[in-house]
Amino acid sequence: MALLVALGGCSASDVIQDWTPTAATNAPSGLAELSQPNYRRIVADNIRTVLPNIDSSGDLEISGARLVDHLKGPAWLTCLKVDAHGKPQNQALFIQGEKIIDSRVGIVVDQCYKQTYERFDLPKKTAP
Repeated sequence: MALLVALGGCSASDVIQDWTPTAATNAPSGLAELSQPNYRRIVADNIRTVLPNIDSSGDLEISGARLVDHLKGPAWLTCLKVDAHGKPQNQALFIQGEKIIDSRVGIVVDQCYKQTYERFDLPKKTAP
């Protein structure tokens, strides 16, 4: 019995590793109709609402945006690599329309570890 449970765990890990988010090319019609937003601007404009201490986090890098299924409907996923003083961490940011609707520390299914990143500079914080 223990052997069956252990082997079942191995096959489940293959499913997670081989799983990829729905791509726009083979997405259901609702997903394919969404045009890619200016995700860099949206992240720059809204990042402080989801990561309030981002200004003290060190260097930032951003990945391209990919269309995925989200619990709140079709969304664009972009990953932000935050170099928190020598301890890099990936954040998954989900965008719908002109705002970030969800964020989390990147997990395996987000595939942030596989992405190509570019330097990302935030605009200077303006005084209220």
